[in-house]
Amino acid sequence: MSKASAENHTYDGKSPYYNSCAASGVTKKNVRIYRDGASANLELKFSTMCKTAWAKITLSRPAKTNGEATALVVRSTDNKQFSCSSPGGNGEINKGQTSCYTPMVYDLDPRKAKAVGFWPYTAGETGWY
Repeated sequence: MSKASAENHTYDGKSPYYNSCAASGVTKKNVRIYRDGASANLELKFSTMCKTAWAKITLSRPAKTNGEATALVVRSTDNKQFSCSSPGGNGEINKGQTSCYTPMVYDLDPRKAKAVGFWPYTAGETGWY
């Protein structure tokens, strides 16, 4: 039985700001995560120019601790995933910060991607796009 290997595309693992992909970024899916009277907005962003997806999580208040929240982007075809702390992301949300984003995965049909967000004691995920 052969094992499927991970796909490798030029944009995989690159920052959304690489080649200005974020400039054509639109939110394709989003979900709110609630905790202790505060909320987080988890977005699956998609670049119409680069055909890539990435995750972004934004807290409604500044983080109280280092590493308080992070997000993942996951690709359906090979389960390739990157978090905010992966190279190409801007790091997990630390004390005083409110958001982070992941590197990108190539996301042109038949590939789909989703965003997963983690905040202590709670999590959320978008649907696939």
